[in-house]
Amino acid sequence: MLLQELSDASGCSAASIKYYRREGLLPAGERLTATRQEYGPAHLERLQLIQVLREMANAPIARIRRLTQLLDDPEVPVIRALEEAQAIALGAAPDTADPGTEDLEGDGSGSGRSEHPSVRTLLDRLGWPDIDSVPRRALDDLLHALVGWEMPADPDTLQRYAEPMAEIARGDLEYLQEGAELGTAPSDDVVVLRSVAGTIAFDRLAQVLRALGHTSLSVQASAIPSE
Repeated sequence: MLLQELSDASGCSAASIKYYRREGLLPAGERLTATRQEYGPAHLERLQLIQVLREMANAPIARIRRLTQLLDDPEVPVIRALEEAQAIALGAAPDTADPGTEDLEGDGSGSGRSEHPSVRTLLDRLGWPDIDSVPRRALDDLLHALVGWEMPADPDTLQRYAEPMAEIARGDLEYLQEGAELGTAPSDDVVVLRSVAGTIAFDRLAQVLRALGHTSLSVQASAIPSE
C-alpha cells in the first residue's frame, strides 16, 4: 500500500500517519523512491491500535509511544506491552517495575502506604499468583478509596465480584489468542488492541448491565403488592 491507500484502509488521514511516523509510533515503510514508501498489514494494524488508544482510551502520544516502543523491541515479551496497555486502559500510572517484581509492602508508588489486606486474601482464595502488577495496584487504590467512602472493602464482598470476573477473564484470554491453535495467531499489535478495546468496552458493558439490573429489580419490587 502507498500512503493514500493506507489512509483509505485505516480511516486515518495522511497527515496523521506522517505525524505518527515522526513521533515514532509507526515504523517507516519500505522505501520505493525519495518520496514514496510501501506499507503493509503491520502498519495498518499499528494504526488501528493507535486509533483505539487515542479514541477509546484518550491516551496521550507519550503513553502510546511508550507502548509502541515495547511492542517494537524484540527483546521485550508481549506480556510487558500488555501490562502497559492495561495501565492505559485503567487510567493508571505507567508500570516502571519489571513484571513479577515483589513490591508488596507499599502501594508501588513510593508513598509507603500498606496494601489493603483484602488484596492478598483475595489472591489466596482464588489461587492467583501473589505478584505485583498494574491491576493489583489499581485494586489496592480502589479499596482504600472505598474505605474512605465508608463502603464495603472486605474479602467476602471482593470475592463476590471477583469470581464471575475470573470466568469472564478466562474467556477474554481465549479471545485474545484466537487463531493460535490454527497456526494463525494474531500479531502482538492485534493482541494489545483487543486487550485495550475489550477492557474499555466490556467494563462499560458491566456498568450498563448492573444499572439495568438495579432499575429492573427496583421496578419488580415496587410492582409486588404489599400484604
